[in-house]
Amino acid sequence: MKPCPHPQEKKRLEELNRYGILDTERESDFDELVEIASDICDVPVSVVNFIDEGRQWFKAEVGLGVRSTPIETSLCGHVILQGDFVEIPDTLQDERMADNPLCLSEPGFRFYAGAVLKGSNGLPLGTLCVLDHKPRTLTDRQRKILRVLSKHVMSELNLRLALQEEQMLRREVDHRVKNSLASIGALLTMKAKKASDETLRSALEDAGTRVRSLSSLHAELHELEAGGRVDLHSLFQRVEVDLRHFLPDDTKLSIDVEHSETTPELANALLLVVNEFVSNSAKHGLKDGKGTIEVTIKGGDQKWSIVCRDDGVATQLDANRAMSKSGLGTRVIDSLARSMNASAEWSSDGAGMELRVAQTG
Repeated sequence: MKPCPHPQEKKRLEELNRYGILDTERESDFDELVEIASDICDVPVSVVNFIDEGRQWFKAEVGLGVRSTPIETSLCGHVILQGDFVEIPDTLQDERMADNPLCLSEPGFRFYAGAVLKGSNGLPLGTLCVLDHKPRTLTDRQRKILRVLSKHVMSELNLRLALQEEQMLRREVDHRVKNSLASIGALLTMKAKKASDETLRSALEDAGTRVRSLSSLHAELHELEAGGRVDLHSLFQRVEVDLRHFLPDDTKLSIDVEHSETTPELANALLLVVNEFVSNSAKHGLKDGKGTIEVTIKGGDQKWSIVCRDDGVATQLDANRAMSKSGLGTRVIDSLARSMNASAEWSSDGAGMELRVAQTG
């Protein structure tokens, strides 16, 4: 007898698909559970299965050697319509299974016991079941253990589902934050262009540049999993594009990254150093906004360096002032360097400024 569809079949299938378990690879977490079930119940076959549309699919199995069977011969398709736990001592004595080829064949499945796996909405998804080729019954202890193992299956699935939903929520929040930062940065830049006071204009430009750079970093972090590393090539491609928006047309900017990946903490610090140097060069180093700013980032997490240069009008006297941390930008860079266990060295050959920040150990 072919199993009848569940009275709420559409909702049941929607719940099953929400878990995203169908057609996934075998995993030891589930394989070990069916091995335990088979051993405790002393049966040759044990299965974690899910009743999909038109098929019965096995996440884990012992003694079958296949990953799915047609719904027409599914024993569990009948079982999910009946209670939380079903035990059939002799399948040939059950009218639903007496004509089933899997029970009539040699050696057929003559015994069945299964604990129903239910989704968060209470609808049945499948079973954790054991089968034998001879009629029999389970002990109370074996039944209890099957129920406990079935709860472990759903606990694992519910945990994974919760993590997926949390990650989706985090990505949505991150996406909104990223867009908000980009919008604020653009708004500050627009306000700066309209400001008549030079001091206010400068402050708005600085704020806008910093926010836009943070937006670039956030865009990279948005794609990372927990413990992930930032792709510096991708990050500074974004940063270079953003910085060009506020640089004069006659200013050339080049950022060369030889170190491809790093921690979010180091990426943030490098980003802020570049941001401060480029901003200071554009305002104070380059004459009439004409010139070139070059940035080179080398090394790894434990031994790295960043060198920033411009071909502006800075002299060694200007470099000495920078070393004395007389300005806000140079104080910010010095603070960032010390936070990374590094030092900031300013120098000039009379035809521009150079900043070298390096970590050696």
